[in-house]
This record gives sequence, structure tokens and C-alpha cells, in this order.
Amino acid sequence: MHEVSIALGLIEELKKIARENNAKKVTNIKLKIGKMSGIVTDSLIFAFDAVKLEHPFLSEATILIEEVPMVYECNKCSKPFEMDAYAFAMCPNCQSYNFKILSGEEQHIENVEVEV
Repeated sequence: MHEVSIALGLIEELKKIARENNAKKVTNIKLKIGKMSGIVTDSLIFAFDAVKLEHPFLSEATILIEEVPMVYECNKCSKPFEMDAYAFAMCPNCQSYNFKILSGEEQHIENVEVEV
């Protein structure tokens, strides 16, 4: 379960953000996580909730995760399209398998709310 190591890395980044902003505590965190990132969002929330208890400035923090869909752009007809699977992605417009990924691999902090 690599979500625990991701949660620990997130906590280190939140410490840095809190320190830079003279924050007493972090209240809300919004993450953007792509469907193709390999992260199980429920497991990440569970892991974060478990490890945040060791850090008083995070004890009341909640995570909101925005799941970013897998969006491709066809290299043949230039039309963007969404798919749930990478292995079987095909342009619904021209049936080409020649495409590039536009989104779905993201994994970053979008927003952090702190109390100063």
C-alpha cells in the first residue's frame, strides 16, 4: 500500500506550507489525483487520517480529492476524448489508436486552507 508513503510525503509538504505561512493548523487540503496515477483515493484518505494524528497542527484537517479523468487527444483527427482504460483507448471519432494523454496522471496539492 504505497498510499501510506504518499500520505507521509503529503504531511512533509504540509509542514513546509504551514511553516512558510506561519499557520497554527491546516484545516482543509484539496488534492487533484488522476485516474491513471495508480493511487487508490480511499486508501490515501485512510492513510492520511491515521498518520495525521501524530501531528497536532493536522489533527482536524480534512482531505477533498478531485479525481481527474483520463483525457486523450487523437493524433489523427485532433479531437479530445475521455476513456476509463488506457490499454483499450480508441478515438471514438475516427477509431484511431494514435493519441496522446492530456490529463489523468496528475497527483498534486491543489489548495491548502490554514488557520493563522
